Amino acid sequence: MRLHLGAVPGSPDFMPDEAWKALKEPSPWAFQVIATPIGIVAASLVGTLWFFFTPLRHVSQTLPLTSLLFSLPVIVVVHELIHAAVHPMAGRSPHSILGFWPSRVVFYAHYDGELTRNRFVAILMTPFFIISLIPLLIAAVSHCASWTMAFVSTVNTLLACGDLLGAGMVLFQIPKGTIVRNQGWKTYWRKPGTLDG
Repeated sequence: MRLHLGAVPGSPDFMPDEAWKALKEPSPWAFQVIATPIGIVAASLVGTLWFFFTPLRHVSQTLPLTSLLFSLPVIVVVHELIHAAVHPMAGRSPHSILGFWPSRVVFYAHYDGELTRNRFVAILMTPFFIISLIPLLIAAVSHCASWTMAFVSTVNTLLACGDLLGAGMVLFQIPKGTIVRNQGWKTYWRKPGTLDG
């Protein structure tokens, strides 16, 4: 795994030819503008589910402001590490890159290599399922909840706004059984067996 400061790095060994098709995706700024309302709606829905389907409304515990502030960077780091854990070799490959793009205020876990479409979607969605939905499901089934669990689950849903948008774009634009690869910010896909080398 590599660490990177700045924009999502390009791949010098990847020069998309006619076999590769570009995903229709917005610029980084436009992507954030579109993703933010998705995150707000999704986080509101998750928070509502916590309130109505778990015993959270009967829990009197409150969260200190210092705990909230400390938990935010922890949620971000764990979120990105979960992305990386779904990469080939569980993120231990030199193709796995953890980065921060200061001018866009974006943290990312990038894989600099080919992935199947389904693996690509799994990488995007796994932190949402593990941090946001599974604790909610456990709390609903066990009838045990805490404000800390609900806060982490809801905030992670908000932070996953780009993942939700990205997964939606991939699922609606890229056919099943295809290969996906990024060149910096841009995403490309091809059918198996159409490659060059």
